[in-house]
Amino acid sequence: MKKPPRLFKYLHPDRVDVLETFRICFSSPTNLNDPFELKPPLSLYESDESMWASVEKIMPQVIAETLAELPPGTRHLVNKAQLEAMVRALVSSKDVGFVSTITKLMPELHTHFNSVMEKRIGLLCLTEAPDDILMWAHYACSHEGFVIEFDPETPFFQQQRSEKDELRHLRPVQYSNIRPSLIFDNASMQALLTKSEHWAYEREWRMMVDLNDATSVITVGGKSFHLFAFAPCCIKSVILGTRMAQAQREKVISLITGNPALGHVTCYQAAADDKFFRLNINSVEERL
Repeated sequence: MKKPPRLFKYLHPDRVDVLETFRICFSSPTNLNDPFELKPPLSLYESDESMWASVEKIMPQVIAETLAELPPGTRHLVNKAQLEAMVRALVSSKDVGFVSTITKLMPELHTHFNSVMEKRIGLLCLTEAPDDILMWAHYACSHEGFVIEFDPETPFFQQQRSEKDELRHLRPVQYSNIRPSLIFDNASMQALLTKSEHWAYEREWRMMVDLNDATSVITVGGKSFHLFAFAPCCIKSVILGTRMAQAQREKVISLITGNPALGHVTCYQAAADDKFFRLNINSVEERL
């Protein structure tokens, strides 16, 4: 899917440090407001057919290894057809067979997977919509904050280390009422890019990274926040909220106009429309 020319990040008014230090937070799933985030149902195989197809592929090796474990002096006494039948019966056993073993292991696997996701994977959540009233309310401190417009074509958003790299680049979120499973026997990561239809209004694009690559880590209220450095050229514009305090507004404008690295950045002011329930985005110069 082609990336939109503009993507936006809603921020609390206290997060002016993003414009000062050029570091942005990639959040652990534990710090996000969606309890389903990066916790998809897990499945080792897409279907019973694909599972048994995998078993068939390894069956000759299992039979050979079973035969090799027999005492050398007795191997010639074993009928290979009977051995294969015995191995197949054991694999399909309800008590100790392949399926029952997988079933017993899944809860432990799920717990381990969730733990790894929480410790290692961080998300940067951006949106196509800079004027959504609800998002201003939820993510920009009830319109007291601001929005940064990012350029998705800059190198920061395209850091894949290989063609198969699932991290370090932008992808759109899909919305569904059904939770897709993360299936280990195929390469699709769509389950990590799917959220409930309740969130569809966010029109989200996300970038996943390894939190171990963070530029710095800060702790606030017992939670860790991983910051990643980006180049000033990633920022295209800044939109100030309709309720932003005057002192904060002046600070943001001063940061933009006073830093040569942000000389290309346009500053806008959001304002409530006089007739419709919508926000108008005007240049700061028009508001002065």
